[in-house]
Amino acid sequence: MQGCANDTGKLIGKVAVLRMAMGCADTVPALSEWKRLGALTTKGFDYSMNTVTSEADDTKGLVENLVNNMDFTISGEGEFRKQDKTTEIGAIAISKYIFDEVQAGRQPTVWVRFDFTGEDTGTYIMGYFNTTSWSGDFGTTDISTFSGEWKVYDADTVVFEVAGPALAFTTNLAATKTVAAGSALNMSVAVDGGTSPYTYVWKKDGSVVSGQTTATFNKSSAVSGDAGVYTCEVTDSAATPVKITSVACTVTIS
Repeated sequence: MQGCANDTGKLIGKVAVLRMAMGCADTVPALSEWKRLGALTTKGFDYSMNTVTSEADDTKGLVENLVNNMDFTISGEGEFRKQDKTTEIGAIAISKYIFDEVQAGRQPTVWVRFDFTGEDTGTYIMGYFNTTSWSGDFGTTDISTFSGEWKVYDADTVVFEVAGPALAFTTNLAATKTVAAGSALNMSVAVDGGTSPYTYVWKKDGSVVSGQTTATFNKSSAVSGDAGVYTCEVTDSAATPVKITSVACTVTIS
């Protein structure tokens, strides 16, 4: 079903996103500064391990391998547009950028971010990279294409982050609750996962209840007008916030 937080199905490649941002290595771009490269048809990464081997006489006839380092590379291929979109870095724009930087004796560096499961979902590789390959192909009867590779320029900037558990209720509301008039009306929820801190919005019959902004709903003395259907909406603090809604609790005042 669409939007299931615990979906473990296979990942389709078009969900992954390759984005870039201009700037220097000492300042990580804000989320608003990242733009897609362009109309990509494929994208990927390669660790390219550099190894040394041991053939010592105690290895029982098997060569042993040790990893020294890795020549980490992010790559992408796509199709040129007649004109770059303003919401993208753009294949034409980056073609000029690379040309200008190298002609000026500078490095064609750029911030690169590879999002595995879609934009700002929390699982990504990001760092300050150098453009080590860029080419275009303009077949007479074909769509014009480009191809590029980016290798690490500043190793201190490279991070690999994996999203934590999805936001979910660990304590939910009961389906029904009966409270005597004059008694306290208390309801609580608890959540885990996502990105804290969380915000809480309590609703009665679909309307926001003012003054109730924590995980616990509390009214010291219930009256007949408090009867109704209550829910609690919890929103996390992710770059793209996630909101979940509790079980609807029907409150009766006796």
